[in-house]
Amino acid sequence: MKIDIRAEAARYYDSNPDAPNDVPFYQRLIPSSDAAVLELGCGTGRVTLPLIPRCAYYHGIDISPAMIAICRAKLAQAGIPPDKARVDEGDITAFDLGRPFDLIIAPFRVLQNVETDAELDGLFRCIHGHLAPGGTCILNVFRPNRDPQGLRQHWVSSEEQLSWETPTDTGRLACYARQARMDVERLVLFPELIYRRYEGDELKEEAVLKIVMRCYYPDTFEQLIREHGFGIIRRWGGYAGEPYGEGPELVIQFGDDRSTRHVDTPPTI
Repeated sequence: MKIDIRAEAARYYDSNPDAPNDVPFYQRLIPSSDAAVLELGCGTGRVTLPLIPRCAYYHGIDISPAMIAICRAKLAQAGIPPDKARVDEGDITAFDLGRPFDLIIAPFRVLQNVETDAELDGLFRCIHGHLAPGGTCILNVFRPNRDPQGLRQHWVSSEEQLSWETPTDTGRLACYARQARMDVERLVLFPELIYRRYEGDELKEEAVLKIVMRCYYPDTFEQLIREHGFGIIRRWGGYAGEPYGEGPELVIQFGDDRSTRHVDTPPTI
């Protein structure tokens, strides 16, 4: 049985005050109210819930049972019926849902959690198999703040750094990051997130989440998509429409049509 590495940290996920303001971006890119939308790595439903009213059907998958349980509870609390939306436990690199989707998304850098080339091939194979005719997919990664050599020289550190902190009813919740190790050849980072819940000055709970972050640069991200048989439609450097390669994120919309022309503009509001 596969271990759910997010089980202990899942209850803290929604407390992150630094989550990107990406929901309006994805809402604007849903092609119509009749569309079917698939979210890869839906987690606890941060993006899922606000997108559901904009489409006819929404399906989310995530490998973490703990995350899915939280998302399902939110759907139930919101009174959303299963014929409108559902979320399932599943591997985003190997799934078959038996139906096509007009839009496939994987918000908040989900793609970077896919570590190996074989898993990447599986992910793109699944995207190919689930895109409706004329459908598109949107993937994003962060834009590294150093060149590859600089990343190799400076990334690994045993020191903890405070990522964020937020008050709770009885104290505070803090998240620290540790740059544990790195695959220097493939530019894969292995950070650790340490969640600590305090009541006053007393530490009450601690949960450690070890994750994978595979790095891409503007050219290598585009190359990855093209090598898997897709045509790029639009590119952005962030969710406010920053130019590709200049903002904090790398966001690409693509489809099966290789002849699709580049249109580097923000989505129409």
